[in-house]
Amino acid sequence: MVASHEADYGAHMCDPPSRAWSRLFEAFEAYSRANGIDLFIGRKTHRLLRSAGVADVQVHPLIHVYPHGHSRRTIFWDFVRNLRNRLLTSGLMVANELDELLDELWRDLDDPARLVVSHLFFQVWGRKP
Repeated sequence: MVASHEADYGAHMCDPPSRAWSRLFEAFEAYSRANGIDLFIGRKTHRLLRSAGVADVQVHPLIHVYPHGHSRRTIFWDFVRNLRNRLLTSGLMVANELDELLDELWRDLDDPARLVVSHLFFQVWGRKP
């Protein structure tokens, strides 16, 4: 058996929409693209397994909602904060804008009425013939 559990950023969002989330995601996506990181690999995993000769490929999607107080509610904020120096060095953002947007996003995520949806996760498996 071959199995995979990959994230896909296609569904990762909050509602009501956040200006800070949108702008930070633009920079995060640009950084990822420039560094060969595919934020949407999850949806492609089934094809990758099939092209590698895996048979009987099965797909199970998973998605979560992170309510106020959930430890993963701030995962996107954490990722961006961890990339702070790289985003600045790459010229995708300037320090004051990045810091202001991180502060704004933190406040947005602290709103209990805001829906925060996880990445779409793809569990994909099959058998080696």
